[in-house]
Amino acid sequence: MGKVKQAIVDVHEEVADIVMSRTSLERGHETVSLPEVQTILFKKYWHKNNNEYFLNEDVVIEAYKKAIKQLEEI
Repeated sequence: MGKVKQAIVDVHEEVADIVMSRTSLERGHETVSLPEVQTILFKKYWHKNNNEYFLNEDVVIEAYKKAIKQLEEI
């Protein structure tokens, strides 16, 4: 797998983990919002130079939509 494709897969996995871990019964099954996910990723990756895709808005939005769709299928 190419570096770019693997980097995008990594973003999708990270976003899915965030969505799953932040959706809880305590919040009434309230799902984490896209801006919250973007903030989490920014705080975690802004100082790292190894994967700019975690800060790429288009990639994160695509990953968020996919994670929400998977969550709804559960």
